[in-house]
Amino acid sequence: MSNEKVPPHIRALKIGAQAVGALAVGALAIGALSIGALAIGRLVIGRSRIRRLEIDELVVARLHVTDSLTVPSTPAIENDLAKKQESEHFNPPTTLDRAFNKLFGLLVGLGLGLPHNYLLQVRGRKSGRVYSTPVDVLSRDGKRYLVAPRGYTQWVRNAVASGTVSLKKGRRSEQFGIRILSDDEKPEILKSYLDRYKLTVQRYFPVPAGSPTEAFRLLTGRYPIFELIPQR
Repeated sequence: MSNEKVPPHIRALKIGAQAVGALAVGALAIGALSIGALAIGRLVIGRSRIRRLEIDELVVARLHVTDSLTVPSTPAIENDLAKKQESEHFNPPTTLDRAFNKLFGLLVGLGLGLPHNYLLQVRGRKSGRVYSTPVDVLSRDGKRYLVAPRGYTQWVRNAVASGTVSLKKGRRSEQFGIRILSDDEKPEILKSYLDRYKLTVQRYFPVPAGSPTEAFRLLTGRYPIFELIPQR
């Protein structure tokens, strides 16, 4: 190494050049970070837009089915939507069904039919009129239950609003209070109901008679069930 002294102005130039070099490297690093940040930002925004498009498409598709503006963005909302769809489940009767129910209702009202056949009478929640429909009453473990195989029918909604129903057969009529069963209570009742009355109600169930109780756990939201409480 040379022992010659470097002139002050040369030393200043070297220091200046080193400083400029350091600034340039720093600027390049900042530029690279900025480019990376922009790329990540665009990726996030792009995914967000794709997600919004997916949600919008799903909402539009479901509008045609449920007429509901619910955005399924979380599992909780998905679960709420599923419950809402279940609570609106209704299998409407055909013209032939209506004619048969009317005729069968007249026969049960005269006292005919099997022991479990009754004419259910419930007051309309809006009209105040008394409506009648034939039903199959399930007796199990000393209790009696009304199952709605068609789902949330008008008589179900009227019964919930009224809180009381009547069962009529021939000249005998008995009034009951009702207790709405929770979903946890329903599987065994649904199984008993389908197994016992499969000839007339199998068409309302997606599982066959004789299925294990577990098979009914996913169906509980579709079928309202009432325990009949005798009124003294």
